Formats: sequence, structure tokens, C-alpha cells
Amino acid sequence: MNFQKIKESDEVELPVLLKNRLVSLVLYTKEKIESGHFDALSLAQIAKDNRMTIPQLMEFGFTKANLVCHVVVAENEILIKKLMGLDLATMGTSLTEQVKAYVLQMYQHDLKQLAFHTAIQPYAWTWSVVDEARVTNQAMKFMTPVYIALHAHGFAHVDARCQALWALYLQGLRVAALGKGRASDCLAAITPSLEFITESKK
Repeated sequence: MNFQKIKESDEVELPVLLKNRLVSLVLYTKEKIESGHFDALSLAQIAKDNRMTIPQLMEFGFTKANLVCHVVVAENEILIKKLMGLDLATMGTSLTEQVKAYVLQMYQHDLKQLAFHTAIQPYAWTWSVVDEARVTNQAMKFMTPVYIALHAHGFAHVDARCQALWALYLQGLRVAALGKGRASDCLAAITPSLEFITESKK
């Protein structure tokens, strides 16, 4: 992660008409994922349902994996807007308590969409470099309050610590996916490693 290169906007540069079509496609894709019908859809059916042709979909890079990425980006933006205003200093007396409280809020949000997160995993493996970069940029945004807090406490290698914390976060989310855990279970699963990152300055 390189927090100096965070892009403020995740919007794709598209003509207005195509942006409107993308909004419609994102809503359609999310509904199909949540209903469990997306995997069985062909590009031909997606195009037909959205009054497009397959060449039109392909011309703008709208593969199934790309559409899933657009949904993920849209969903992430909702949480980013909620979290970016948080001041970790108000969330605990120690840095570790602050980071734990912040991560717990993320888990509480994501567990409400656990079925969605589970369903999109196979598509995440086939994202393009551009799609992956957009999601990585959002990961940096999620970790920005943690970055600021670590820096304020005089920690070195802040980028690396944030990258490790993000990887831990995703690992903890698997606790819920595999074991039907709660947000507190996810946090407990990663707490030893989290504490090492936020307590040791070496």
C-alpha cells in the first residue's frame, strides 16, 4: 500500500449515458448475486435483461467479473463514507483499543452482507489489473484512519503495518464465513496479531 497515492475518486471515466447504464447494471448484478442467480447467468442473458447486446457489454469491458467489481466498489463506498469521518482517538484509551473498535465496526457492517461477500469471491480471482487497483485503493481508504493513528503514535513502517492489518481483517472475515461467527468472533481471531502490530514498534 502507498497511502501517498490514494485516488480520491473511484468513479470510472465514462460518458453520462454510459454512467447511467452502469448504475442500472450494478443494481441488476447486486440483485442477481443476492438472489443466488448470478452464477447461472450468461453474458447473453445479462445483455438481454439490460437491453444491450453482447458486443456492447464487451466494448466497455463489462464482463461478469468486472460487473461484480463495480458492485463491490459501490458497496465499499457506502462504508468508506461512514468511516472516513471517525477519529480513532475517541474510540479507546490506547492505540490497540482504538484499532480494535474501528475494525469491529467494519466487521459489523460486512457481516450484514456476508452472503454477498462469499458469493463474489470466485470472481475476485479473475479481476483485471485495473479492477484490482480500484479495490486496493479502497482498502487504503479503509485503513487511512488507522494509518493516521499509527503515525500519530510514532510507529515506523506504517504502510506495511496497514497492509498487514488489512490482510488480517480479511482473514477474520473468513471466521464468520466458515464458522458462522459474529463480529466479536472475527475480531478475537485476529487479536493476537493485531496487538503485535499496534503494540510493538520494532
